[in-house]
Amino acid sequence: MSVHFVVPYYVDPKYLFELIESVRKQTRDDWKLTIVDDQYPGTAARDYIAELDDPRIEWVQNEQNLGTTGNTTKCLTMGKLKYLTVMGADDALEPNYVEVVVNAFERHPDAIMVHPGVNLVDGDGNPTDSLADRIKRLVSRSAWRHDELDGPTAARSLMRGNWLYCPAMCYRTDVVPRAQQVGQYASIADLAWTIDMLLGGGTMAMDKTPVFRYRRHQANHSSQHAKTLARFDEEQRYYAAAARKLRETGWTRAARAARLHLTTRLHALRSALGALGGRDVKLALSLVGRALRPAR
Repeated sequence: MSVHFVVPYYVDPKYLFELIESVRKQTRDDWKLTIVDDQYPGTAARDYIAELDDPRIEWVQNEQNLGTTGNTTKCLTMGKLKYLTVMGADDALEPNYVEVVVNAFERHPDAIMVHPGVNLVDGDGNPTDSLADRIKRLVSRSAWRHDELDGPTAARSLMRGNWLYCPAMCYRTDVVPRAQQVGQYASIADLAWTIDMLLGGGTMAMDKTPVFRYRRHQANHSSQHAKTLARFDEEQRYYAAAARKLRETGWTRAARAARLHLTTRLHALRSALGALGGRDVKLALSLVGRALRPAR
């Protein structure tokens, strides 16, 4: 077996069932699937997996609810095969996912991770798009001109703007322990652990083939704004820490990009305009202050 899918589960079971079936339809059979149940109410997932009676699929349950970041952190430590993919429980695969990522690793022996192409779907499985996804495409255009990025180039690109669809990515399991900041930055954990892995050496392989269905649910506008300040404060702390670590490694251009983190600061400005539209002047001024301040 080659790819171990480990899934942090706390979502409507209908999405999990779709994920499971998409894994079972892979054109290559060398995979294993582990569902990590974070105390989701009911027994639907456990019952569904038991009925399938597929030895490649296992269900485990946390003794207590760990939350999204905690459960994802745990899942990162559970890889048992050569490669590891930690999917969202509401995402799904195209039938050739395993084939594409394994072939990418074989083409690029220095690669420690593969980022494949994604299809964006909404809650009903229909094609969708969003401003966030359009921005990701914009800031990642230069990266996707290549089929492999060395560490400094990947880090510089990601510090300019986080274009990762991390649940779609496949990692070499032996490099996952390099991730030292998995639980520290909940809003930007995917970027933190990817940079940690790259800092230890190795490359990121890129394959545009869309083999992953990334589900983009419609966000609740009011809840987004309730978390805005905490999110930007956390991101400022991360970029400051990343800039120091990148500079110490000698990746000076990536460190400069981290200190500036222009895309995140532009996002803060856009959120400030949204706050003004909602007549929350205090929040708007706080966001403008964060947008004007580079990481220190």
